[in-house]
Amino acid sequence: MRIGLFDSGIGGLSVLKKLIETLPAHYIYVADTMRAPYGTKSRDTIETFSREIIGFLMERKVERIFAACNTSDSTMEKYRHAFKIPYHSIIQAGVNASKYERVAVIGTHTTVQSGIYKQALEERGKKVAQRPAQLFVSLVEEGIFYGNMVEAVVKFYLEPFRRFKPDELILGCTHFPFLKDIIARVMENVRIIDPADEMVREVSHLVGSGKPFAEFYVTGNPEEFEKKLKKIGFRHPYQVKHLEVTELEQKVVYFERACDIDRVLGSG
Repeated sequence: MRIGLFDSGIGGLSVLKKLIETLPAHYIYVADTMRAPYGTKSRDTIETFSREIIGFLMERKVERIFAACNTSDSTMEKYRHAFKIPYHSIIQAGVNASKYERVAVIGTHTTVQSGIYKQALEERGKKVAQRPAQLFVSLVEEGIFYGNMVEAVVKFYLEPFRRFKPDELILGCTHFPFLKDIIARVMENVRIIDPADEMVREVSHLVGSGKPFAEFYVTGNPEEFEKKLKKIGFRHPYQVKHLEVTELEQKVVYFERACDIDRVLGSG
């Protein structure tokens, strides 16, 4: 089985590590580090990047796609049900994982501004408070997961939720689980939701084939990406390759083949 994942950097590894342990397969992971961070860019720009990357994955004949980036996934909402292969939404997984009434959400600027979590949760009768925590992404990409500075930054972003008194907090960016221990300490007695856990649960019935292997395509510096892989303790067999952004820009045609475009356009 060939499975595609994509993210702007190493955040999606929080998804891949859980998936690969549950579902042995050949994983193809695109890390668009050259154009990162995604969370501060416009929605139209991120949609273009996402279409290019999904086109690249489809060209490699993946059988499933997992959106390992909330920011990208927030721009793919209108396409989710039009793909000709299964597309697994990290945002939908986060919404599905919510069990209680009062929900706090943190994510990148683009994800929070899209309102996609808030709308989906409120449609289920939840009370929602959300807040961007963009600096968390920078900390994780730099490999800074612990320490007084991280704790101070986490408190700065999360303490405004105290008045809201949430029952649970959704980590609406795949970078954020790398800071989960500190987040849990700051948000004491609040259920912390990593949408990747729900995503894995939803595909736990699938049967993998062969030994797990990860094929990474990196638009930035492959050596730097590999250093980060080692730092987070990624222990499965893998290969890291460089991917030119100019090559990605040619792959939208494969995205359109993967999607029922008439259905998308017809939905308005």
